[in-house]
Amino acid sequence: MKLKSLVHDPLALLGLILIAVILAAAVLAPWLAPYDPLQVNTNHRLESPSSGYLLGTDHMGRCILSRILHGARSSLSISFLVLGMTLSLGTLVGTLAGYAGGKLDDLIVGIIDILLAFPGLILALVIAGMLGPSIAHVMIAITAVQWVGYARIIRAMVASGKEKEYIKAARTGGGSHLSLVLRHILPNVLSPIIVLATLDMGATILTISGMSFLGLGAQPPQPEWGAMLNDGRPYMYRAPWIMIFPGLAILMTVLAFNLLGDGMRDCFDPREVQKPGKQVTG
Repeated sequence: MKLKSLVHDPLALLGLILIAVILAAAVLAPWLAPYDPLQVNTNHRLESPSSGYLLGTDHMGRCILSRILHGARSSLSISFLVLGMTLSLGTLVGTLAGYAGGKLDDLIVGIIDILLAFPGLILALVIAGMLGPSIAHVMIAITAVQWVGYARIIRAMVASGKEKEYIKAARTGGGSHLSLVLRHILPNVLSPIIVLATLDMGATILTISGMSFLGLGAQPPQPEWGAMLNDGRPYMYRAPWIMIFPGLAILMTVLAFNLLGDGMRDCFDPREVQKPGKQVTG
């Protein structure tokens, strides 16, 4: 990756700075939060932003700022876990299909094509709804839908890479299949996939928040941005800050990852980096 060109991209640099600030706030939430995010105080319910409560309180008197800071820990950790599971499954299946070829490749490609035929968000909602309300079930649902895009891209890269001359030479020299994949093929796939994962991070956060907003993800009283939006919905006219500030947190985080991802993508040959074929947001 051409890091120098990334640093000189003002939008990518802005995204990187925002991500650093958000991650720092999430890590330091126990020390930065002025109140316990779960502490109920009905004497201060629905208070507007003030010196005592910088972002106001919700319908149970809980500090919005404290819940947003702790919600960052939940939203980001869940999103990173989902992306990690998606990448792991997509890399495993895509590498297996691309390297093995033949009937196994045809079978895997057929499964991928079938899954890609369904709208990603609707399929994820159906799976999460069948499993029941739980953040773990949302993670499973999103992973079950999102891995296919990565598998398709990695499969194409591996199938193309294994035909290169230096791979053939290593194979002729007695290199094992596992060694060829781990030492020669996957390292060339890794960088473009990291770019795609960065671009998808924002979409993953948005999807998880959306499912929590619908009641399928994080359950009360867990502080999570999407669940906070759902909590504030009945009071959106009387106490709009309950929804505004968590919404801004989601907006800033998604924007930051998109800006960084776009900058990273521009560092690569556009022929090498393509958008995954399946995203649960569309």
